[in-house]
Amino acid sequence: MKHVLRYKQHDIELSEGKFVIGRAASAQLSLDDPLVSRHHAQLTVEGDSITVEDLGSRNGVKVNGELISGRYKVQDKDQIVIGGQELKYIARRENMGDTLIQPATQRVPTFGLLGILADKAFALGKPDEAERLLTELLDQVLGDLEGDREVKQELFERSTEYAMKLASATGSARWIEYIFRAFGSVRRPCPAGIVDELYSLVRKVERVNLGALRTYIEVLRENSGTLGPTERFLVSRIEGLERLVAAK
Repeated sequence: MKHVLRYKQHDIELSEGKFVIGRAASAQLSLDDPLVSRHHAQLTVEGDSITVEDLGSRNGVKVNGELISGRYKVQDKDQIVIGGQELKYIARRENMGDTLIQPATQRVPTFGLLGILADKAFALGKPDEAERLLTELLDQVLGDLEGDREVKQELFERSTEYAMKLASATGSARWIEYIFRAFGSVRRPCPAGIVDELYSLVRKVERVNLGALRTYIEVLRENSGTLGPTERFLVSRIEGLERLVAAK
């Protein structure tokens, strides 16, 4: 038996174990909805059985219109409402193929369906909408980094990629500062591609935070003994950004 969770146009295959839904970046399915708690609900797959339970959310979980309590056994075609979001559980036979299905471990992808929606907003030339979708999750990741909490490499890379896209698309200095703080938290220089783009952005964007850049450079200098030749060259290029920003 395959357990599938349908959300909008996406089918997510649920593997054995727990699947958390909420607004947090760490949730397997991240929903951008003010009515959804950070860790709102949990689906648990055990063989052919699947249950849903509320994780102490503000607004509860409904199945087929009824508010549930405790662990509720879900049946094929049941409608699950979390916050203002509707999902459907679908049971499929093992031999039924479906090209839309993605394993839950892939997180649909790292940023969940929120990332898919943000990518569509960028593609449609709506950076303000993408920023609205991404800001809370990006801030959560940065908070984890600066709080010395574990952030997986894939999530870190995706976060800084989105921050650069937002900086370029919106012209907002806060996303440039995000890059300085994120890479400063892991004590390493930005990759060459990001450094190249930063040189272009700091010439165009007003009010780049010089203090944040200087703090980042100081961290890199303190860590210089652990860096190889290529990384030391990147540090020198980042130091050049300081002169550009200070001259504006």
